[in-house]
Amino acid sequence: MGRPFHVILLAALSFFLVACAAPMRHYRPNPDNPVYTVAVLPIYNATNDVEGAMKVREEFDKRIRNRQYSVMPLNDVDRALLDGMGITLGDQLDMTTPEALGALLGVEGVVYCYLLDFDDITTGLYNVKKVRAAFKLVETRTGSVMWSRGLGVKSILAGGDAGKGLTAFKEILDSNDSNEPFGAIPGLDGIRGIREWRVIRLGATKKPGEAAAFAIGEKLITKAFGVHLMLETSEMLNIITRDFPVGPGGPRSYPVPETFAPGVR
Repeated sequence: MGRPFHVILLAALSFFLVACAAPMRHYRPNPDNPVYTVAVLPIYNATNDVEGAMKVREEFDKRIRNRQYSVMPLNDVDRALLDGMGITLGDQLDMTTPEALGALLGVEGVVYCYLLDFDDITTGLYNVKKVRAAFKLVETRTGSVMWSRGLGVKSILAGGDAGKGLTAFKEILDSNDSNEPFGAIPGLDGIRGIREWRVIRLGATKKPGEAAAFAIGEKLITKAFGVHLMLETSEMLNIITRDFPVGPGGPRSYPVPETFAPGVR
C-alpha cells in the first residue's frame, strides 16, 4: 500500500459520505393501497450494538417518508408505546398484536424491524464489516403482512494469501448459515432474503498487517464522524426498500394525542 494511510482513509470517508446518502425519488400515489398512516416500530436488536440498531431504524424511516404515507415520528411512536403499553424495546412487541398497536398509535400500518448483524471484525487475515436486517409491513386492521424483506450486506478485506484462503472459507460458512438461531426470534418466519448476503467491497492487501491497519483506521475515522458501517447499512436499505409498497397519499394523517402536540412534552 504505497500511499499514506491517512490519505486513503480520508478518501474512503469521502466515498462513504456520498454513497450513504439515501436516494430521493418521486413516487406516484397508489390508490389501491388501503394504508394511509404508518409507524416504524422499535427494532428487535439481536446484536450487541445499541447505536447501530437506532441508526438502522432511523435510516429505514427516512426511506419511506417519500412513499406517499403519513409516517408517525419515531419519538411519538416510542412515547405512545411507553405510556400506553410499557414497551420500550422491539423484543417486547410480541406481547401485543398489530391490531392493538394500530388502535394505540392511530395508524393503519406498522413496520416491524429486526437487526440480525451489525459487526466489524478485524483479525488482519480476515476483516469484514457486515450488516443484516429484516422488515415487514403489517396492516393493523387485519393483521396481514403486506410486504417483507431481509438482506445482509458485507465488505471484506483479506490480508495476504493466507487471508484470501480464510476469507473463502468464511464465505462458505456464511452461505450455509442454516443453524443460526433465527427460530428464537418471533415474527421472522416467512421474511425472504434473511439468509442472503451481498458483498459490496472485496479487496486484499499483500500483508495481513496492512489489512489490519487499514481496517482499524477506517473504523476509527467512521466512528469519529458517526458513519460507522453506514456504507453497508445504506446499501442494504436501498436494496430492501426497492419494492416497499407505495402509499395512497392524500390528506389523511394519524391522530396525534394531545400529550404529543407541539409545545406539550
